[in-house]
Amino acid sequence: MWNEKARPSRIDDIAGNPDLKSDILSWQQNGAPAALLFVGPPGTGKTTTARVIANMMLGEEMHLNYEETNGSDDRGISFIREDLKTFLRVKPVGVDRKVILIDEADGLTTQAQDAMRQLIENYSHNALIIMTANEMEKIRPAIRSRCATYTFKPLTSNEGAARLWDVCKTCGVPDGVLKEWSKSLPALVEQTNGDLRSCINILESLPQTTLALYNRVEKIQAMASVDLAELVVEGQFMKLRSKLHAMLDNGSDLRAVMSVLYRDMKKQLDASLTDTSLFDAMVAYGDIMTHIYTWPDNAYSFCDYMVAAIRRETR
Repeated sequence: MWNEKARPSRIDDIAGNPDLKSDILSWQQNGAPAALLFVGPPGTGKTTTARVIANMMLGEEMHLNYEETNGSDDRGISFIREDLKTFLRVKPVGVDRKVILIDEADGLTTQAQDAMRQLIENYSHNALIIMTANEMEKIRPAIRSRCATYTFKPLTSNEGAARLWDVCKTCGVPDGVLKEWSKSLPALVEQTNGDLRSCINILESLPQTTLALYNRVEKIQAMASVDLAELVVEGQFMKLRSKLHAMLDNGSDLRAVMSVLYRDMKKQLDASLTDTSLFDAMVAYGDIMTHIYTWPDNAYSFCDYMVAAIRRETR
């Protein structure tokens, strides 16, 4: 898997977020905060950065002092009060503090977040708790006030293209092919709304021929020429479903398709803040996206579920 092979392992390898990288380096001397909250869209490096911090703090003792879970999977209060509390109560081995990563913490229930707040208050001396979230609004204020919060934004087209060039090089794309691909990399980043994970998945799926990326980007751009938000506003949900399926047929992965839908709806919502149907659609989108990593069926059924939720919310 390219995403795993090219995942940054050092602070210097993380793209973007210069202020955060500077702070991380200072923590080596001054100690990390009680808890961290990383907020931003999917594919912007939140989880990767958290793992780099854990590796920096724990080194060879990581296997004894690191716990990672997904808030969308382990949502209940019993998991927080029992499993995580047990891990936190045991003293760290060979290091000053353990590290816990709770990915997609915005998927935790209200009661679970309240329990999480108590763990931060009672056990921050034993462990650094890192939480990631796609939506700040779903994290309770009592949690936010106890965390050092960092916002992750999609990379610009050129920043993303530079990172993808490194990924392709690491994953063995021939120089001649990469030279041609580099011309289309900025467009790929733009089409996926800066979601580098989706970009890497697309690149991995391509045959390593000179025109493969150009042709794929052309297909994605052709599909994206239809404003998906217009279909939502007009109530053309079957057509919206067909467009999402067609994007999957043309090789876009699910996250890239969802990024295009989000981009179109947000763009139109920003232009017309009085359009309540788009606001309702965005609420439905946020709720359904919390299930994307744990969806038990294929990408097509996820798109169907998303369309049905938007339709129900906007009627």
